[in-house]
Amino acid sequence: MVAGRVISHNANLKPVVELLVYGRSEARARVQAIVDTGFTEQLTLPANAISKLGLPFEHEENLTMANDQPVTFQAFNARVEWNGQIREVKVLEAEGDPLIGMAMLRDHDLHIRAIPDGNVRIESIA
Repeated sequence: MVAGRVISHNANLKPVVELLVYGRSEARARVQAIVDTGFTEQLTLPANAISKLGLPFEHEENLTMANDQPVTFQAFNARVEWNGQIREVKVLEAEGDPLIGMAMLRDHDLHIRAIPDGNVRIESIA
């Protein structure tokens, strides 16, 4: 199980979980990521985190945003501790808070108690 908390910021609620992200060699970082069910990919990280981890560049990826505008992202490879196991993931470079998307949640149940400091649980159904 992946667990976290709902944080309250300016009257907005954000479901947040902590991930351990591994890069090249011994590089690793604990990342507070927002669960975003409107994001279809796995994970975003800002450029400084990608650089610090030394993540290998994979390719450019074109996605369509919610406003129907196309955007090109730099895609990288990383490993993430997920449900007690190491999982290979695609990371898209995007400034702002890291996001966990629906591709990361595939084959999992998501439980959010949508109140300040409420519980967030992500549990495997496979």
